[in-house]
Amino acid sequence: MEAWTLEKIVQYIDNQIEESNSLDYKAAGALANNDKKKNEISKDVSAFANSNGGVIIYGVKEFDDSDKNHLPERIDPVERSRISKEWLEQVIATRIQPKIEGTEICPVTVSETENTVIYVVNIPKSSTAHQASDNKYYKRYNFQSEPMQDYEIRDVMNRASYPKIELEFEIETRHLESNPAPDWFGTTVIPQSNTTSVLKIYAKNNGNIYANYVNYYVFINRHFLKSEGTEHLKTFKQGGYDMVEYYGENTVRDVIGMRTSGIGYTAEYGPSRFDPILPGMHSRPEELKLIADISGFKDSYITWKVFADNAMPSKGKVQVKNIPITYIEEKTTES
Repeated sequence: MEAWTLEKIVQYIDNQIEESNSLDYKAAGALANNDKKKNEISKDVSAFANSNGGVIIYGVKEFDDSDKNHLPERIDPVERSRISKEWLEQVIATRIQPKIEGTEICPVTVSETENTVIYVVNIPKSSTAHQASDNKYYKRYNFQSEPMQDYEIRDVMNRASYPKIELEFEIETRHLESNPAPDWFGTTVIPQSNTTSVLKIYAKNNGNIYANYVNYYVFINRHFLKSEGTEHLKTFKQGGYDMVEYYGENTVRDVIGMRTSGIGYTAEYGPSRFDPILPGMHSRPEELKLIADISGFKDSYITWKVFADNAMPSKGKVQVKNIPITYIEEKTTES
């Protein structure tokens, strides 16, 4: 889940980040132990799940002025002793049918002495339609939760018949240390070391059916990558940065034979074919070579867009500092 801090929420207020179909602000009064407020919670949370997912921040008040509608005015903290995280979890779990899998609540402390908090509720896009406690289905539209039409409900319920492909990333840093053996004259050769890093890109199927055809685009800061092997990538400017567009797909090439060459045997490959991705599985990784020092890019974002079979296109982003890193140490002794 995205990390939420008080400083980050204050930045949202200072920068006047407006509500959207993926972001909603709620004052502390939106959380109360009565049926009316509980029904509103179920309505708002289910609307996000039925749409494209998003975040509800309980504890931030909007402006009352009509010309500043949907803009955050100030922090309006929730009393933790009155409304606990467990209480909110129970309301969401018991007042929405079926239960929304993957919903996460992040408590952000405002004051320890006053025991006040902001609750950030992260709601994923669901693979089926969810009904609020008033027996209606809602969606996010024009910054609000509105009832869904019959065809919209049917469309959401059909999400389960589509593959759900998301991209996952891993940085692999490999350190190779070579220890050559002394030559014939007993001269000791200085050990050599080499460190290389690659960005691995996986297409992960988080849906319920397998994906036949997957195509994706990844957008990365060009200076994050080694120039070697990226000359053919499309380049463009975004927010003042030099970016590249990398294209990938779930294709493989089978070995169909071997042929002799001057250095031995060389494999012969057949034409590319699409390799289906089963539910819960991921594709073979694509690899992009990284520069030696990537520390200056830890705050950069990698964004992506995926097309899979008849599913709606999906997109996402990840911050470089949140990408897991695998370190591999290798030692060799040359004779």
